[in-house]
Amino acid sequence: MRELGSCEAPISGEHLISQSVMLVLQGNGEFSIAGVPWLPKGEERVLGANALRANCLCAKHNSALSPIDNAAKHLFQSLKTFLEVDAGEPRHSLVSGYDLERWILKTAKALAVSGNLARGEERLSGAFAQDNSLIELLDDPTAWPEGSGLYCTMQEGDFMLNHSRFQLIPWVETIHGKDEIVALKVNILGFSFVLLLEPFDPERFPELVTANYRPGRIEIQYAKSISWITISWEDSHPHSQLSVQHVKAVDAPKAPAQGS
Repeated sequence: MRELGSCEAPISGEHLISQSVMLVLQGNGEFSIAGVPWLPKGEERVLGANALRANCLCAKHNSALSPIDNAAKHLFQSLKTFLEVDAGEPRHSLVSGYDLERWILKTAKALAVSGNLARGEERLSGAFAQDNSLIELLDDPTAWPEGSGLYCTMQEGDFMLNHSRFQLIPWVETIHGKDEIVALKVNILGFSFVLLLEPFDPERFPELVTANYRPGRIEIQYAKSISWITISWEDSHPHSQLSVQHVKAVDAPKAPAQGS
């Protein structure tokens, strides 16, 4: 963010994945990572919550972006609780969709500039198709191109397995002879999303034609309760609901769910 000309020393150690999110995923167990270029293919490495850090933000901008870290923590904690525990009564949580989009983008860029983003076993350069406007995308939700943003790619009847994982896969295209990241495939505790950074083009992104653009609510149905996570947006698009229904426990407390 040095292009803003407003950085303030010192450069601070930034968690590449928000520490608060790592602690939610860790629960009472351990936090592990895989798929980074410094690990052999298929190998996982157990890390402490303070391990995955890089000096890639000044103290001022680290603090300025902390609200989107808080929004991500709130979403992960709500999803984890609602999916794992049938409370027997309705529960509700509210999160900003724009903060979630910006958190995913911030996380991906931090992983990229620190050399921790890979495609297969190939370390990526970290170039994004929207690099020239990345700061604006992080600062202003209205600056995102038309049709860009978060898509849920789950379809009615799909089965998902609730697991305490966050997975991020870069979607790379060759543009003017250079490999650039145009979108990010994301899995959050079993929910599958794509964060599109480019204007939506059905010919370029056919798998998003039937996807749910900027879902407005996630409904989680158990035998004795229904829980909701409302995802707030301020635009003119319709925001439909994603519903999942508990089917059975597998290695309790984790459980598969059927989406619609």
